[in-house]
Amino acid sequence: MRWLHTSDWHLGRGFHGTSLRDAQQEMLETVCAAVVEEGVDVLLVSGDVHDRALPPEWAVTMLEDCLKRLVETGVQVIITSGNHDSARRLGFGSALMRRSGVHLRTALEDAWTPVMLPEPDGSALQLVYGIPYLEPQLIGPRLGLARATHTAVMRAVTDRIRADVAARAEQVAAGSVDGVVPEAPVRTVVMAHLFAARGVGSDSERIIGADVPTGESAIHDEETAGGLAVVPLEVFDGFDQVALGHLHGRQRLSETVRYSGSPLRLSFSETDQAKGAWLWDSATPEVEPRPLDWSIGRPLARLEGTIDEILDEDTVAAHAESFVQITLTDEIRPERAHQRVQQAYPHLATFTHRPPQRPEEPPTYSAAVEAARTEPEVVGAFLAHVRGRGASEEERGLIDEALAAVRAETGGVR
Repeated sequence: MRWLHTSDWHLGRGFHGTSLRDAQQEMLETVCAAVVEEGVDVLLVSGDVHDRALPPEWAVTMLEDCLKRLVETGVQVIITSGNHDSARRLGFGSALMRRSGVHLRTALEDAWTPVMLPEPDGSALQLVYGIPYLEPQLIGPRLGLARATHTAVMRAVTDRIRADVAARAEQVAAGSVDGVVPEAPVRTVVMAHLFAARGVGSDSERIIGADVPTGESAIHDEETAGGLAVVPLEVFDGFDQVALGHLHGRQRLSETVRYSGSPLRLSFSETDQAKGAWLWDSATPEVEPRPLDWSIGRPLARLEGTIDEILDEDTVAAHAESFVQITLTDEIRPERAHQRVQQAYPHLATFTHRPPQRPEEPPTYSAAVEAARTEPEVVGAFLAHVRGRGASEEERGLIDEALAAVRAETGGVR
């Protein structure tokens, strides 16, 4: 059987106030096309199907249409809920959908109830365990845990999975599993939605107990509260493939543990991330999954420089159709800067003026105000903050006159 691993569709999400509806439709069409073109037998979607618990109606309809197309291809679809999804809403109708080959895993007990997929020739049994996102404080007591953490919950759940695998292996050995020859190997695929050690995050993932700086690899540490939310890879020892969701960059954490990442770029921190999915064949388990590269939706660009550099003809031509993040570095904010940049880049998402910091200047506005000893100095610090330079000699004279007039009006009361 051929397998395709994807996750984090985030249907219903926007990008800096712009709808991603068209891009998300393209994304689902890309997934469906890959299933057909690659001859996929099993599609894994490891959580965050929707972007929020109450997705817009169009996102629900879009998902339904996609699932109908997938069912028509004959592919088995296995979906888990993520921390953005409403597990109860996503899991609605799961018993009915199972008959059509769509398997939803959204409840705790689903985690150790596998989707059983015998190889067509009966030479092996593939067990897929879909672990939905599990909130430790809610799930810990149900598992009898004295200390509810992401790591403790995952250890308890994977222990139950291993016990179930062992029991089913005994059934296979006894020849009591239909469609599987006695003594056939039992292989396990585990899906989960979490922050795993060695994973690298971005700005667009909702923190689930692990506050790891963007672009840095997460480390599990039993001695820190944050580290307990970073699940160690040892939790997944012994499983043949682990298909993770939550982090948005496609990445390989070990020989068996991978994130597919989000097919779409959802923040500027994802500008350079690999996007796509993972594909593998269970008939050749010794061969590592290969990446499928996808380029979906409008590209992203982060541009920094003076306004002359930003409005350079070649630069504009290269990025006019991109979502752009602009940082101007002119010492003084240029006249009509935002309007000029917006005209050149119609898909401008964020705009910032950040003049080069002079060593002799206080590093922040609050520090400048704190350092001010007179009222004119406070006003000068404000001007430097909003326009990148303090008061000129002529402006200082006007400020002195204005302050004198205020003092006269108020009788010297400050």
